[in-house]
Amino acid sequence: MNKLTFVVGKGGVGKTTVSCAYALHLAARQPRESILLMSTDPAHSLADILQIKLNSTPKPIKAGKGKLFAWQINADKEFQKFLSGNRDAILKIVESGTFFSKEEIAPLLDTTLPGMAEVAALLAIQELLEKNEHAHIVVDTAPFGHTLRLFELPSHFQHFLNFLNVASSRDAVLAQHFGGRVDLPSHKFLERWGAMVQQVRDAFTSENAGIVLVTTPETFSLNEAVRSLVSLRESVPEMRVGAIVLNRAVKQGGNCSQCRYRAQAALRAERFLKQEFPRIPRLAGPDPGNPILGVELLGNFGRRVFDNRAARLEMNPPSSRAGKLKFNRRQWPVASSQLTFTVGKGGVGKTTTTAALAFHARSQETKTPVMVCSTDPAPSLDDIFEQPIGDERTPVLGDSKFSAMEVDSAAEFRRWAAGITQKLNSELSMQSGGLHVDLTFEKQVFAALMDVVPPGVDEVFAIFRIFDLVEAGHARIFIDMAPTGHALELLRMPERIQLWSRLLLKSLAAHRTLALAQDVAVELATLGQQVRKLISTMKDPEQSRIWAVMLPEPVPDHQTTRLLHAVAKIGLAVDSLFVNRVLIAENGSSGCKRCLRARGWQLATLQTLKRKYRRYRTFLAPESPSEIAGAAALKKFTRELWQIAE
Repeated sequence: MNKLTFVVGKGGVGKTTVSCAYALHLAARQPRESILLMSTDPAHSLADILQIKLNSTPKPIKAGKGKLFAWQINADKEFQKFLSGNRDAILKIVESGTFFSKEEIAPLLDTTLPGMAEVAALLAIQELLEKNEHAHIVVDTAPFGHTLRLFELPSHFQHFLNFLNVASSRDAVLAQHFGGRVDLPSHKFLERWGAMVQQVRDAFTSENAGIVLVTTPETFSLNEAVRSLVSLRESVPEMRVGAIVLNRAVKQGGNCSQCRYRAQAALRAERFLKQEFPRIPRLAGPDPGNPILGVELLGNFGRRVFDNRAARLEMNPPSSRAGKLKFNRRQWPVASSQLTFTVGKGGVGKTTTTAALAFHARSQETKTPVMVCSTDPAPSLDDIFEQPIGDERTPVLGDSKFSAMEVDSAAEFRRWAAGITQKLNSELSMQSGGLHVDLTFEKQVFAALMDVVPPGVDEVFAIFRIFDLVEAGHARIFIDMAPTGHALELLRMPERIQLWSRLLLKSLAAHRTLALAQDVAVELATLGQQVRKLISTMKDPEQSRIWAVMLPEPVPDHQTTRLLHAVAKIGLAVDSLFVNRVLIAENGSSGCKRCLRARGWQLATLQTLKRKYRRYRTFLAPESPSEIAGAAALKKFTRELWQIAE
């Protein structure tokens, strides 16, 4: 049976680096076994880290004598492959269980569905388990909030199977209702899908499956590690955590004040992890001051982390004229649009930047209420504001006009589903065209459907909450987005909801004599009007702007390029680009080789940014010696900002 290792953690802690290093470590230790390194993150960075080109199929990687393959999942391709083999079976079951025909429901099935990245990942893993071609599969996952969604998918699929089973039993239910009897046809598709779900569930919870949790010495990251394991134990208690990697740990500070601070933070983090997780093995990933790129350095990193052997990790920055860069101090900008979306790769400081932009706007416009809203399923606004933040508006920093909220989309869906179910249950029958129509079976089908928390509900219901905030008239709404891949899914969601509502209205038109269809049509028409208004707001540069956040490093640079291209394709306006944690000066380094190397890599990246992002306002936020949390820290952070001099 395949061994499965999921490398999980908060965005930006170095999951991809650790995943690559672990896969190379396995390939070196087990040269006769086939090892597969796969990415389930919709914003892939395997190719960027390995510095090779990857296709949508597993590709062999030259790694000494080992048999190593790497694969970045193409979610759309994997999902369509599944649909092509099961589309007719699904349509037949839906047709038999509802008043829709196959022709009416088929267009909905052919559109882009929410949660496709997680569903595609699950399907890909199941196919790998079925083929059993690789002895060990190392999974580089999306940031933890969405990875938890992947782990919960087998249970969600089981609920969906229950819905399909109920839907497929219409003939038997009707026959029984009228005193007759009919043999329920065997649905091979449901049997096959049930076996697939059970296979994945067994694989996730077997002794051959394990989790490597990656964190960093930062307080926010450590707190997220604790929350992640609590969520994991609540949702999938059978999954085993095999190790925790404290990544980017500086062990010795020497004469450098910055490195001494980092070394002290690493020591505190080790004590924290030992106290919180005494029974889980703890490993350390050193921080050489440069990115770990390419198969050779990643292999060395794997030896340091998993074998505790000495290996070279240092790599000098590319030679350039970057040392000639000069910086000018600037005032912090005021985000004046009603909607401000902060986007970027995980771990680049989106939450900090969002809170700082909101804090600065509130200080500059004292009469204007400001709201900060997180749509990340693993939010950290409570760390920034140093108080609990929930799913309802909460005043922060002692200011009644400054509030925050962390959207709980799954809970929002359950509330919505309960309301819809209650409404339908208020009547067990209805009149249509003078005929009495019994809806008992339809309500059974709908109740089974409402029991499914669909993957992708985060993006759908986060958009609904944003619309509610816009409708409520909040003058300034700052939205801290999920990391890149899922942020783009949310930004695309209004257009998709509009398409789905149109397709459903078209399907319902054929059943307009049914009161139930009429009620649903009214709800959909209202929804369509609301979504059109939200789309208009989001695409109006005067009302909505995108603020992109990145780090001055090669991999975030590559992802930011792809992100800005995707945002432009959606049709949204980019206001500015924030480059976070910039080493503006060499203060305190005392000739420290690590800090000089880190600054050299930053300057080389900034030189590239100056050419590549010339069309955008680009601001540089300096490296902070400590994490930004609380009013005093936000005030200090928003006093200093820089730009590259022309």
